[in-house]
Order: sequence, then structure tokens, then C-alpha cells
Amino acid sequence: MKAIIQTHYGSAESLKITQIDTPTPKPDEIQIKVMATSLNAPDWRLLRGKPFMVRLSSGLFKPKHLVKGTDAAGIVTAIGGNVKTFKVGDEVYADLADSGFGAFADYVCIDEKLAALKPKTLSFLEAASLPLTAITALQAVRDKAKVKAGDRVLIVGASGGVGSYAIQHCKRYGAHVTAVVSTGRIAQATALGADATIDYTRTPLDQVSEKYDIVLTINGFYPLETYKKLLTSTGHLVLVSSGKMSQILTITAFGPLLSKKGGQTYSGFLARPSGADLAHLSALIDDGHFMPVIEREIAFEDIPKWIGELEKGHVGGKIVAWVNKE
Repeated sequence: MKAIIQTHYGSAESLKITQIDTPTPKPDEIQIKVMATSLNAPDWRLLRGKPFMVRLSSGLFKPKHLVKGTDAAGIVTAIGGNVKTFKVGDEVYADLADSGFGAFADYVCIDEKLAALKPKTLSFLEAASLPLTAITALQAVRDKAKVKAGDRVLIVGASGGVGSYAIQHCKRYGAHVTAVVSTGRIAQATALGADATIDYTRTPLDQVSEKYDIVLTINGFYPLETYKKLLTSTGHLVLVSSGKMSQILTITAFGPLLSKKGGQTYSGFLARPSGADLAHLSALIDDGHFMPVIEREIAFEDIPKWIGELEKGHVGGKIVAWVNKE
């Protein structure tokens, strides 16, 4: 089968398209013929093996997982002996971030608990845009920020994959959403439900006087002091991601110490792949309460090139690719 692999750390040029053996499902796994996939931040963040600490999970001297790719949408083509949830022929989608990746290939095998039936109303290409980013947004909004009706939420980095889905999740919970985006992304944020927007190219966040109950940071290079000023006295900062690795490490390690009892709180966040959450998302989509946001459709062979572009930033929505076209 064809696959995009990485045998050594480096830039996107270290990714190669080649032929490898087709995987066979273990007892608790399903084999998926991958119809479509999409690009995500982990696809480029793990390329270089930097900072070095990421190699503790991705491989000290070379990438531990040969085949890249996080999001998969496709058809079940074989099942392990213990599989109860799916049957051959089911149309599914999955987030492979915690199961060795592998979506950039004709076939992948994953634990059945990480997959769900794809939304009936979406194509494979549309479904492939969702798993990692939409579930990250869901878990950050629902489980970590605990957004509720009436909350004033500021989303920093609201035009990317996670951000565009965070807007939709926050609105579903009844929050007032302000999206921080560039000029060209204002219309998109508004169409997704944002009540207000801040154009960061014209209004630096440190000049914003509004206060927010929750600040979700999905991207950006703003100092922690800026976020503190944007929060109410009892506001909650949830750091989903940041342009500064030092900030991620600080909030993850010292967030509880920085938080004040009865005052502002600071939390790091790491999403967990969940077939149950994907099933929940499918229901929302099929009921018309959620929509995919696709920036660009590319060919399979162009995935390495666009991972390089993704690393540069300023990509709104998701980049999706057919692996085996319908």
C-alpha cells in the first residue's frame, strides 16, 4: 500500500511517499481503508523532534512511528476477533494521535474505541477534517473551560482548525464569543457564530479593555500578563496551544501555583482521542448543529508540501486530502 513515512527527524522534506506492507488488525482493532485525511499541528510539530523533550514520546533518535497522519475517514475492511462495535463495510472516522498515527496511508488499524460511525450527512473528505481538532475544541470547551450560558469567552486563534470548532461549541453552550482573528478571517468567524471579533493586525490584545470570563488560547505569541489583564477577577485561562513552547510548559507545570483561590485560574490542556466524543459529534452534525470548516483540498502527494505550509501558520480551517477518492 502507499504511505507517507518519516525515517529521520527534519523538515517536511523528510517525509517520503513509498510502498509498505498493509497492516493486519489485532483482536481489538479494526482495519480501515482510508478514504480521506486532514493535516494537523502534530503532523508538523513532531517532524523535527524539537524541543528535545518531545522525543520522550516520539522516539529519542528517530521517529518511533513510521507512517504519519492523525485524522482518518474511511471504510472498515477487516475486524479483529474481539471487535463488537463495527462490522466490515461501516463508514467511520477516527483520531489516531494516541495510537501511533498512520492516516497517511491506504490502510490503518486502530482500536475500535477510538473510532465512530462518521456523520451520515458528510462526505469522507468533510468527515476527515474533524476528529483531532473538533474533539480538542469540544473537550477544551466542555471539560476544561466548562463553558456555560452567559459566559463571555475570548478565543485567541479562532480561525484555525481548533479555533473554528471552538466557536461553534461555545455558541452551542450559550456563550458570548469574541474571536481573535486577522482581517481576512473576520467573515468566517462571524459566519460560525462569533458575536464579536478582534482584528489582531489592527488592535493588539494588550490594548483591549474588555474583560472575559474565559480566555481560550489556541495560538498566538502573547505574554501571560496580557491574558491576565483580559480575564475578570475570577476568570479562567485555558491554554490549548501557543506559539511559545515556554508558555505551554509554564502553564502546564505551574498553572495550579499561578492560580489564585477564589480568583483567576490558569490551566493547560491536552485532548484525548475518544470514539464516544466522535459519536457525539456525529449526532450534532447530522442534527444540523455543527459544520466542518475546510480551507483547502489537496492531492495525497502534496501532503508533505502542505505540512510545510502549515508549519508557517496563518492557515484557516482545515487542509484535507483524498487518499482513495470516492
